[in-house]
Amino acid sequence: MNSIRCVIADDEPLALELVENFVDRVPYLSRKASFNNAWDLGEYLEDNKVDLLLLDIEMPGLDSITFLKSLKEVPSVIFITAHRKFAVEAFEVNAVDYLLKPVSFDRFLKALNKLKPQNIIDNEESHNKAETDNLFILSDRKMVRVNFNDILYIEAKGDYLKFFLENEKPIISKMTLKNCLTLVPSSIFSQIHRSFIVNRNKVNAYTNEKVQVGKDWLKISRGYKNNFNN
Repeated sequence: MNSIRCVIADDEPLALELVENFVDRVPYLSRKASFNNAWDLGEYLEDNKVDLLLLDIEMPGLDSITFLKSLKEVPSVIFITAHRKFAVEAFEVNAVDYLLKPVSFDRFLKALNKLKPQNIIDNEESHNKAETDNLFILSDRKMVRVNFNDILYIEAKGDYLKFFLENEKPIISKMTLKNCLTLVPSSIFSQIHRSFIVNRNKVNAYTNEKVQVGKDWLKISRGYKNNFNN
């Protein structure tokens, strides 16, 4: 079986650890090294063959896009970043995909499917897609692990989301509701309003117009009633 040799670079320790964990869960990926800056990565590439780079963009001293433009041969690249503003530049250097933090394991796998060796059998892919029970979200300059079962509901407030948790203080993260829906399992979570996603397992009561989650009553918009009822 062929494997994809990959290297990771991210200057945020928790983000680096998360991507390492994702890579180690995929049998056809072979993690060769991890770095917290592009300079050390460049030295490694001088003497080692790599198939895939998993890169943050903004790193100390040298950003990843400038670094890639300096290479004679560029491996496949998947960017994993907290910033939308570099997307156009990323695809100018032929990035395979551009993932916004926080990244779910399922979204990571979708990016990898664009690279996957042909001789890796389909049932292996389905095995790798087993659902996780948590996600990492960026809050207060750190990646925070949140268990799906602890989330009561999620509220959109401008460019930010507020995660209301059971028995814990809410967590605020810069993210859109649309992006959040790609990170949480649809088997558990439903959007009921342009401002709310609820954990259906935490609903105490509901009417045609609102649902009770914990002590809070949340409005159901007409266009989202089917999401909740189904």
